[in-house]
This record gives sequence, C-alpha cells and structure tokens, in this order.
Amino acid sequence: MSNRIFRSHRTLVARAIPSPQGHASSRPCCAVGTEYHLLSALFAPRPQPRRLISAAAELIAAAASSCPTAAARGVVSSSAIENFAQSQARPAVSSAGVLFRSISVRMASTDAAAKVEAAKDLAAKRAVAEHFSPSFKWVGIGSGTTILYVINEIKRVLGDDVTNTLFVPTGYQSRSAIVAAGLVPVAFDTLPDNVVLDVAFDGADEVDDELNCIKGGGACLFQEKLVAERARKFVCVADYRKLQPRLLANWPTIPIEVAPIATQAVLHALIKLGSTAPKVRAGLLAKTGPLKTDQDFFIIDAPFAQPLLTSSDVAAGKGKGDGSDGTWEVSALSSAIKAITGVLEVGLFCGVDGITAFAEKKGTACGGQKPVAVYFGMQDGSVEVRARKE
Repeated sequence: MSNRIFRSHRTLVARAIPSPQGHASSRPCCAVGTEYHLLSALFAPRPQPRRLISAAAELIAAAASSCPTAAARGVVSSSAIENFAQSQARPAVSSAGVLFRSISVRMASTDAAAKVEAAKDLAAKRAVAEHFSPSFKWVGIGSGTTILYVINEIKRVLGDDVTNTLFVPTGYQSRSAIVAAGLVPVAFDTLPDNVVLDVAFDGADEVDDELNCIKGGGACLFQEKLVAERARKFVCVADYRKLQPRLLANWPTIPIEVAPIATQAVLHALIKLGSTAPKVRAGLLAKTGPLKTDQDFFIIDAPFAQPLLTSSDVAAGKGKGDGSDGTWEVSALSSAIKAITGVLEVGLFCGVDGITAFAEKKGTACGGQKPVAVYFGMQDGSVEVRARKE
C-alpha cells in the first residue's frame, strides 16, 4: 500500500469517529463506543495490510489514552490490539465486538471514577467559598482524597500570600499534602492552649440525616477527631456516595483505633456489643501484619447487623438504641465502644457540633465532633448542602 493510500485510510478511519461535541474530527476521541468504527476497519472480512492494522491499532489506543480521566490513560495499548488482530487467521467483526466491549467496559468504569472526582472538586470549591477566608489564622486539614481538592482551592484563594494562615494536619498524608501545596503546616501538639481553629475541613466515609459521620477509612480517625474538636466549626466535604439516611447503610464497618496489646480483648468486647465479625485491618501487604496508624496502633473494623439509629429514631420509638434490643443509636454506640479498655478512639463523629459546643461554653479550645455543614458533590454536577439545624 502506498503512503498516500495509507494516509488516506488513516484519515478516513479517524474521521469515522465523532468528536465529543458531535463534530467530525481527524483527531481520535475517547467517547465510549467510538472504538467500534476503528475496530470494524481493523477486523474487516478480508485480510488487511499490516500497516493499516498498525495504524488502526494506534488510533484505537489513542482514543483510549486521550480520555480526560487520567486513570484511563494506557488502558489499552496499540501493540496489544495489533497482536490480537494478527492472531486471527481471518478476523471477523464479531471478534472485534469482544475487544470493543472490553475496552468500553474499562472506559465506562474510568468515566464513573471521573464523575466521582469531579463531584469532590465541586463540593470542595463550594465549601471553601462559604467557609474559608484569607484572614483566618488557623485551619485544620483532614485526610483522604477529597481533602486534596480543598487544599488546592485554598491555595488558589490565597495565591502567593500564604504566610498568614497556618494549617494543622491530621496525619502524615495530610501534612505532606499541605507542604506539597506550598502552605505552612503546624503540628497539633504545638498549638498554644488558647488557640481555637477558625475552621477544620475534612471528608467522611458516610454521613446520616443528622450529620453524624463515620470516619477512619484512611486510619486517621484519632487525629481527625482531635482537630475537629479544636475548631469553631468542622466542615465536611464528600461526594454523593457518602450521603446516606443512616450510618452503616452503605459503609460496612465502624473503624476503631486500638492498642495492639489490647486487640483480642477489644474484639471480644465488640462481639458482646453486637458486632457480627470485627476484624483487625490488614496492611497493604498481608505478610507485613496489621495496618498501623500514625500512633502505631491497630485499626479494628467492626460491622453491625443493622444501620445505626439517629436520636430522632429513638424518640420516635423505632428502637431503644442502647443495644438491649439489637439496635444502637450513634452516640450510645460510640460511648459504649470508647469505654472498652484499649480503645484509643472510635470512628463515629457525633454529639454536638462546634457552634453548639462554643455556645454552651464547654471550653475555649473544645468544639464538637459533628460537622456544621456537609457539602456533597452530586452526579449531576450540583452540590447539595446539609447544614446543622438552628
């Protein structure tokens, strides 16, 4: 095949793919399903010149790797497609369909991940816009993937003048993210006694209708609670998956930080409280043993058979909430677990929020565990805000 014909085939195949805006384009795009046109050319009923196969394979790979979602890049390589094509004696379009479906499924999953990340970003921007000011002196910064968007937005708001605000991290990862953004971290245990954080931003694993939270999926719950209680207000940022009517409706367990020596005793006590199968969380490599927190403690993940009741549920007679009838109310269960010897902290953030705590004059440097507001980035591109009731 001459170079002219080869280039013509390449251009025609590329133009067979609609662009994301619906216009014809000579540049391959990443819309799910557009690979079919390329695959049809690649797996034509009659044998194709190797150079055309290579060109089509390259274009398919480009279509996948040009996806806006960074995670989708490299999802399929041109060499893998080319090898698959060459392995077929007389490739048929039906064979192409198998590969097409495989690519589409992978790209659809990365598209879903992109929506989650976009939701986090939107929620972070709204939360920072409504609860952060460059005049703030002390700001708490939580842990996890969502908080990275909060840090980025705060940095954008501050610009080059970052010396006025000090940021209190909730762990190693949190501090690293603060430093990477060019912001100034300060350790929690170096704060003067009379200092109250202007605001603390953090994520959550699950949030119920009363703004009670499960936290600790990232194993930073102890320091996260320290920082939340030191702030005038704790503002939670999350995506739509975390919005649930009751805790343990979707998130499977309650994270609990425990002293290693007390692990077996705590596991036994949790079973007595009604936990169905509490387990010590393993590290990334099972052979290295249990995961260790920044305090060198272990994490126990404790499931319970039923979603946790809110205080409103108990008031409405939906259960006693003290465990005696198999139901637990959030604050009651948190207190029961915290009372077990060997437990450092419980991943239930409940009780009062910072505004209520300071209004009740419970201490100049002691706020509440619950957020005053939760910002949920939704699938449709909106942000849903759940705020404390006055």
